[in-house]
Amino acid sequence: MAEVGPKQYLMAAVSTMLIWGLEYYDIILFPTLSSILKALFFPEESGLVAAVATWGAFAATYIARPAGAVIFGHIGDKFGRRAATILDSAAVGLAGLAIGLLPTYSAIGVAAPIALYALRVIQGLGIGGEAGGGATWALELTPQRWRPYVNGLMYSGLSWAVFLASGAALWASDLFGKSFDIIGWRVLYILGVAPALIALAIRLGGAESPEWLRARAKAPKAPIAALRKYLHNLAVLFAINLGLTFFFYGGSGYWTYIMPDVVAPKLGLNADAAKSLAFELSMYGGLGAVVGELISGFLVSALGYRLAFILPSAALAALSPLATATAFSLSPSATAFSFLMGVFFGLAAAPQTLYFTTLFPAEVRWTTVSFGWNINAP
Repeated sequence: MAEVGPKQYLMAAVSTMLIWGLEYYDIILFPTLSSILKALFFPEESGLVAAVATWGAFAATYIARPAGAVIFGHIGDKFGRRAATILDSAAVGLAGLAIGLLPTYSAIGVAAPIALYALRVIQGLGIGGEAGGGATWALELTPQRWRPYVNGLMYSGLSWAVFLASGAALWASDLFGKSFDIIGWRVLYILGVAPALIALAIRLGGAESPEWLRARAKAPKAPIAALRKYLHNLAVLFAINLGLTFFFYGGSGYWTYIMPDVVAPKLGLNADAAKSLAFELSMYGGLGAVVGELISGFLVSALGYRLAFILPSAALAALSPLATATAFSLSPSATAFSFLMGVFFGLAAAPQTLYFTTLFPAEVRWTTVSFGWNINAP
């Protein structure tokens, strides 16, 4: 069995970083583009029905993710980590590219929204396999002593994406002006797919996990057997991940929707100014999280998994009310709070990945980590 060197495990971590980044890029991008997509794909519907249909397309990805975790998890546990990573990154990247090129309702009628939903489901299946699975593969390739640091690099993709998506949206809005609704949104989608295709290229030449090779004979014949056997550990994973899921999905992940459409009208302020601040909050929060994630390895090495997670999580809980109040007042100081909260979020979030992969043996690790991770991601 060939020894896996730094090039192999670093490239595996980079490929996972890129795919995870696309997930969070989409979280920022879709709410930003929701009004455009509504007009392009659901023009015949009333305002409320069109809004529900548009956000239904967003939700379709998340509804599909647990199924993707089981499908790609079984492939990864039964047939190999490398094969599963190639398939899920191809699904994510090619479906995203197809969305960026998809004809609208005015061109192909009702087939347009149907195709949009189908492509969002395919993306969800791929991301469901990748979230947890990509980390499993990359960390299994990495020597134990380097895992905290490689994990921080890998996890930073989530936050780089928040920073870059917000910046790209501001750039495209200025560059395309009134043409943004026609071509600008497509450029943003196509640019966002590039990391997935780069990751796919890396994985085509990637190494197989020696840890999986030693354990593959013990992989269960059906995914349900793995999930049933490790219910307690799945519950632990779910509970730990739930808090940070609420923090991101219930707050900063939707600044670009909440600020102009909800906060600004209540304060009687300009929606465009509120949207600009929302992008700034996402950018500063994403940049702060990158900092936290990249230094998280040092914290884990010094304090261990438990304290490295508990201390920054406690800081998030303590500071969240003040940070939310400054954001909802559209205060200029909100950007500083967003950066600080991002640092604490990165410090708290990154150690989860390391810990989750220790909860399950190699023969079921992909299925269990991915399923537990994705079941509360929506």
